[in-house]
Amino acid sequence: MQLSKESRIVKDGLMSGSPRIAGTRIRVRDIVEKYVVSKDPPALIAKEFRVSISDVHAALSYYYDNIEEIREEVRKDKLFVEKFRKEMIRHEIPS
Repeated sequence: MQLSKESRIVKDGLMSGSPRIAGTRIRVRDIVEKYVVSKDPPALIAKEFRVSISDVHAALSYYYDNIEEIREEVRKDKLFVEKFRKEMIRHEIPS
């Protein structure tokens, strides 16, 4: 298990190696999506995910220190979903 400088963030075999808050299955990108995309404040994010505000800030700090890593993870996931959808359409049974 790899610990980041913000020891609250870990990268290990869980969640496909995605950086997450230690002791949880909450990924850094889950926090980032709520903060950057939804514009939710840290206190609301902490309450929603049942983590501390410090955990939220550690996740955001990790994101800003490793922004390209997280963006690449999101990009790969989007490509996977697109490929999956195309495969499902190809194999769809007509009504």
